[in-house]
Amino acid sequence: MRSKYEIKAGKELESQGYTVDYKVRPFRVAVEYRVDYFGLFDLLVYRVGDVVRWISIKGKAGVPSKHRKAIEDWWFPEGHQKEIWTYNKRKGYRKIMPKKEIID
Repeated sequence: MRSKYEIKAGKELESQGYTVDYKVRPFRVAVEYRVDYFGLFDLLVYRVGDVVRWISIKGKAGVPSKHRKAIEDWWFPEGHQKEIWTYNKRKGYRKIMPKKEIID
């Protein structure tokens, strides 16, 4: 089951014209199954003529430093962008790039 934060982020991105993809979590699994892309990213977002965006969604608890470091160290080829989004009920999503740059 997807988190409510992933669902909200997906709807926001779809309203901006992006196609949003996520891994389907199986109901029952007998073997180990990864529910995120590469164990790090919750959403794969793309739009024709734009970069491919890999987004990690975190709720109110914030972003653990180990998770941030893993995303910073992850390599993608040119044309791909990695992002971390955190959710605040009053302000909505805060987009944090792995190098601590904030975009709105």
